[in-house]
Amino acid sequence: MPEILQDMKKRYLIALSISICLIVIVIFVVRMYYVPKGISIDKDKYPITGIDVSRHSGIIDWKLIRSQNISFVYIKATEGEDYLDPNYVINATAAQKSNLLVGEYHFFRFNKPGKTQATNFLLQTKNITGKLTPALDIEEWGNMPVTRPENEIRKDIAEFLDVVEKATGNKMIIYTNINSYNRFIKGQFLENPIWICSFNKNRILPDNRKWLFWQHAHNGKLAGIKGFVDMNTFNGDELTWKKYVDSELDCFQIFNKKNNTLLVSQYGIDRK
Repeated sequence: MPEILQDMKKRYLIALSISICLIVIVIFVVRMYYVPKGISIDKDKYPITGIDVSRHSGIIDWKLIRSQNISFVYIKATEGEDYLDPNYVINATAAQKSNLLVGEYHFFRFNKPGKTQATNFLLQTKNITGKLTPALDIEEWGNMPVTRPENEIRKDIAEFLDVVEKATGNKMIIYTNINSYNRFIKGQFLENPIWICSFNKNRILPDNRKWLFWQHAHNGKLAGIKGFVDMNTFNGDELTWKKYVDSELDCFQIFNKKNNTLLVSQYGIDRK
């Protein structure tokens, strides 16, 4: 009898493992191949276009990207407490060499402390200089199921923002979609610029809050990237963009020179 029970237990564990693997595969396939169509926008009104990428974008020909009227790119750098996107450094370096304006983003894990996530982000991105204000990616996808209370998650978000903002001198950009905006961001973090993923032309944010970047499609196609790429636009014309970029880079360089001692003493981050 014990041998029969042991055999049944073994069969159960094998079946369970197979089921979990199948679920993961199905989720991955759905995520990779079911891509929302997105929407086209008025490029006379919003002429500045950017993209965001991660390791899932594969090997990218950045010179080709720059030749297609792409003005900026946000590159995934880190996730959670210890993950570094394996393509981050090569993407950031190559994009800058192609005269693209580069920013980086961190994917926020709802079940990890904000401070340790911020430390991971700062350590991994400290050697890429002359860039746009970093972004914090806050979304339920990749964090499901959400088991912690929303107020606790917001506290960790606030902690992450506080640590990074003291180290960079700028208010971080918050990237999010409509569902996560309503759950975690709406009415909060009012000094942080918003980068919203929305497919509604008429009301981009549900509370009409001003936005900085708008991700309006997941199915963009560009020479130099295999597969789809996320398409984004800046909220302003070319003159507004130039003023924004000038202020971004000036702030980054000035703060960097004056506050390296502060960064080392408080966070162990050396910007040299």
